[in-house]
Amino acid sequence: MHRRRLEGRSREIEGFHEPTWEAVERRREEFAPWADDRLVLDSVIDMSQNIATALEYLAAES
Repeated sequence: MHRRRLEGRSREIEGFHEPTWEAVERRREEFAPWADDRLVLDSVIDMSQNIATALEYLAAES
């Protein structure tokens, strides 16, 4: 989805070149993977499930 959105957008800002998917992938390789526990929510998933996931995460962190 990220790739499709990136490749489909054109902001037409003078002097600004839209990044390519390859540039995004190269940039991503510069970052270390996230190793700590983290909350992950996805807008594609039903909101009630995201809320339940967030509440479970918060309860576990208490």
